[in-house]
Amino acid sequence: MDTRHLSLDNVRNYCRQKLRIVDHTLDDARLEARCPLDNGKHVILPKRSVGQLDLLPNELIEQVLRMLDIPTLTTFRRVNQRALLLVDSLPPYRRLWTSCPMILRAVVSINATSFSCETLFQVLTREKCESCSLFGGYLYLITCRRVCYFCFTTRKEYFPISLGLAARQVKLQKKALRHLPQVLSLPGYYTARAKLSRYRMTLVDYQALLRLSEEAEVLKKRFDFATTEPPRYMSIIPAPRLHLHDRTADDWGLYCSLCRDNTEPSSHFRIQYSRQDIVQHFQDHHASQISSPPPRSPTWLGALPLGSSQIGWEASWCRTRNC
Repeated sequence: MDTRHLSLDNVRNYCRQKLRIVDHTLDDARLEARCPLDNGKHVILPKRSVGQLDLLPNELIEQVLRMLDIPTLTTFRRVNQRALLLVDSLPPYRRLWTSCPMILRAVVSINATSFSCETLFQVLTREKCESCSLFGGYLYLITCRRVCYFCFTTRKEYFPISLGLAARQVKLQKKALRHLPQVLSLPGYYTARAKLSRYRMTLVDYQALLRLSEEAEVLKKRFDFATTEPPRYMSIIPAPRLHLHDRTADDWGLYCSLCRDNTEPSSHFRIQYSRQDIVQHFQDHHASQISSPPPRSPTWLGALPLGSSQIGWEASWCRTRNC
């Protein structure tokens, strides 16, 4: 096969949308049971106004609602049917609950209030991780940043701190830290090793704490188990790249099945690719293998032992990328 003219159709049988490794991020925390959504289930016939807000033009009302965070919008839509109609017809909010309702559930469940509905939508329309050049298949929901697996499991800025520890380190009362970006975690299992967290805890953004006080510098020396640290997973959820005009073009990222045993940084089996980038990946790394029969089943990651390819890659990765 002439690999100079590969298309996604040529390599589709060599791609996987999901790994069989369960990382236990927020999407594995029973969000459907914790936060059932009623969007689209009501016949909305508004009979009452929403007070003085209805005195504003519809365009201005929309701009105001776009600036509100998701938990606040969720509270506002409970006021009456007019409020329900206003929120559910808001374009970015409607796109969220039709294309990625699990993200909406996660934001409400952990009370992520440091970013607006518009900000969340704009971040979802981007593709790349904000800390590297890879496809960002996850959202860090404390500050709404798009990240890849390698960054959120190794970089210090995605290792949030419990509110109690933060208050002790900067020698301030907890009330003085309430304005920092933070979330309330959910009980459940986290990391690929399924570590149980029994209680909810308030997690504060590490970067925001550093900007607040120089005394927080000591936290840079705290012990970090990287991929096995539950707090790293408590504010993370898989996220697609939303297409502005075509919902069928939403991109959840693809994995290369031919890299199933690879732990090299340039073609690690954990790397996600966009639909365009994965074609280039095959041209660069698997040109001689495209004509061979595709893998027979998607079970190629089912038997990886913990401590080898799943967990033990971070040291070499960090040395290469200077994490």
